[in-house]
Amino acid sequence: MKEIRMQSKDRAVSFRLIEESGEFIVFDMSLSGPARDRTSYSGTSFEAAWKAVEAIIGVTAIPDEFKPYASTL
Repeated sequence: MKEIRMQSKDRAVSFRLIEESGEFIVFDMSLSGPARDRTSYSGTSFEAAWKAVEAIIGVTAIPDEFKPYASTL
């Protein structure tokens, strides 16, 4: 599993890749609600996962370790 945590002001997100299944998971780490409601995306589309990240922390650059997966952006 690869994971990176990103923060913008008072919002934080965990962006994970489960390499074996090609699944991206976006988890809102901000304390804005119950933990069970904080998964913003879970699936195999990098583009959809990155949109979920930016919905939480705003527009941000894709980290180098995830750029190989961003071929559609």
